[in-house]
Amino acid sequence: MAKLSVVVPCYNEAKNIMAFYTSMLEVFTAIVCHHAHTNFELVFVNDGSKDETLLTLRNLENQILSSFAPPVKISISIVDFSRNFGKEAAMYAGLQTSSGDCVVIIDADLQHPPLMIVEMFDKWCNDEADIVYARRVSRKGEGFLRSKLSEAFYALSHFVSEVRLESGVGDFRLMDRQVVDALLSMGEYHRFSKAMFEWVGFRKIGLDYEYIPRTQGRSAWSFWKLFKYSIEGFVSFSTMPLRVAFVLGFVMSVLSVLYGCYAVVDMLIFHNAVRGWTSLVALIVFIGGVQLIILGIIGEYIARIYEQVKHRPVYIKRQRRIKSKIKE
Repeated sequence: MAKLSVVVPCYNEAKNIMAFYTSMLEVFTAIVCHHAHTNFELVFVNDGSKDETLLTLRNLENQILSSFAPPVKISISIVDFSRNFGKEAAMYAGLQTSSGDCVVIIDADLQHPPLMIVEMFDKWCNDEADIVYARRVSRKGEGFLRSKLSEAFYALSHFVSEVRLESGVGDFRLMDRQVVDALLSMGEYHRFSKAMFEWVGFRKIGLDYEYIPRTQGRSAWSFWKLFKYSIEGFVSFSTMPLRVAFVLGFVMSVLSVLYGCYAVVDMLIFHNAVRGWTSLVALIVFIGGVQLIILGIIGEYIARIYEQVKHRPVYIKRQRRIKSKIKE
């Protein structure tokens, strides 16, 4: 008897949760038609939502627990963060909470087609792969700037990163329990799951899907958050920026020595006075800028080391308080 866990990070998704649950019922019913003895687990992670996401999840929990003779066997877990820790922390908490033989990560906004889970589960049951991931085949519907920046990110990641990130591949995927255990064994404080999914290895199969527009609410991913996320990716899985900084510093040092030798020879042999104060000032400013960039790169790595050695938890759960009446 197999158990499928579905991890759902939620941030201000109150308007989408019930529609998402209805879609998941269709998925679970379709799976049971082919794999009759399958149990299901829904793990919702409330990432410090500011709307009524938690209340909606509690109502859904009561609905599932009180339902009589449900069509499929579903258990539900709700992880409530003390504040907003981010999607990476939410996925990590969901994986820690899950108990299934295989685990799916999917967003609650229905931009990931839930019915793909049926095909993912079939491939896992047939032992075709340990990871079955969804791959978005087009960026139709995205803004022009965001689309081009995403393309630039993936192109640059192929050059600087130790792992190869595939364009259009996100967090929506099914993973075998051994894959989940491998991910949980990685003790990074700053987690970059896109690269971690690739780094752990295992057998993989990709399934294509088209872009689905968001029906309710708005995306929590602003341009600034996406920019910080891309920096996180480069720093977490590559030391190439440090190597580039070293090479750039070495090249500039060699060029400065050569130019200095040229200036001395030109003055001693040809008796030409050193000219070009404007260009000299511009060169000093340029070198100063490069030095600040290099210091910034080094600072990013040092900051992550500092935060890692503090051993702070990736997230903090807010415990559910049970009120009880005391008889006098």
